[in-house]
Amino acid sequence: MPWIKDIAKNRLYWLLQISGWGMIIFIETVNYTFFIVGEFNWDFVQQFVFLAFCGLFVSHFYKKVFIKPKVFDRRLSTIWFKALLDVILITFLLVSVIYIPFLIADPSLLDQRQTWIGIMGQFMNLSRYVIVWIIIYYLYHILKKNSEIAEQKLTYQNVAKSTELELLKTQLNPHFLFNALNSIKALVLIDQEKARDAIIKLSELLRFTLNYEKAPLISLNEEINEVIKYLELERIRFGKRLDVQVRMQEETMDMKVPPAMVLTLAENAIKHGITLLPDGGRVSIESKLIDKKLVIEVINDGVLHVNGSLGIGLKSLEKRLEALFHEKGDFEIIPYGEKKVKAKISIG
Repeated sequence: MPWIKDIAKNRLYWLLQISGWGMIIFIETVNYTFFIVGEFNWDFVQQFVFLAFCGLFVSHFYKKVFIKPKVFDRRLSTIWFKALLDVILITFLLVSVIYIPFLIADPSLLDQRQTWIGIMGQFMNLSRYVIVWIIIYYLYHILKKNSEIAEQKLTYQNVAKSTELELLKTQLNPHFLFNALNSIKALVLIDQEKARDAIIKLSELLRFTLNYEKAPLISLNEEINEVIKYLELERIRFGKRLDVQVRMQEETMDMKVPPAMVLTLAENAIKHGITLLPDGGRVSIESKLIDKKLVIEVINDGVLHVNGSLGIGLKSLEKRLEALFHEKGDFEIIPYGEKKVKAKISIG
């Protein structure tokens, strides 16, 4: 369960925090006892306990307030530059926490050269421990982020491999190919130029569906070009029974989408909507930006047949959205108005 993992991580964090700053007490005590003063003194131990407590408090406060998870989404050079700034700021806060009470009690200390020498010495001394803390903390999160990226990539690859055959079955299924070829065959006798154009569109569409897995994302513009080819081929079969409307917002055309995603929805609209209507109907495709999210809607005449589950193609679409975008990708298919069905994809 996620909350159990969070508790375990929280316990580990505090164990490392207490152990790390506790080690300062031991190291400094040994250093002063054997190498600086030459004898054991409880006053020094008390000072080091106070120092460790301040380090624990300041580092935890700084982590909660100033080191946000999104920091580790940036470039590596930016992350380490931020780490350097954090070392300086945390050390400054530590020195301030240690010296401010004394300076408040006796402001004249600020005028003494010895005070400033002590502050600088303390700054240099504490920065050693802060650097170690920052390096360990940042390395942990950088490695964790790399692990998450590798896991996401592996998840996508597994999903892509497991759904590849299913998607190929749902895109340009045999019924479509059979109908398209028959339509082109009939068109050859009527209009050879249109027949040649239809053959080119069909070959390009086949190439697209057979090669889509080579790129996890393509521009919406590329995707829509293939969708239009598909719908134009279907119009050869349906004639005036199929009305197509495509409205794409200009700002969305360069945005990235999984290949064959809109094609899946278009084919689903034809197969489960227009084909079942004696008089045919309309398929409308629209893209727009809503609150910086890419929204794609495919609306068709027809009735949504709710049987408790999606077809293979739509299930595969959901899996691909989840693998690529996680909670930022959403898909739904719902009844829309009177005798219409709306399939909607949101990304961002």
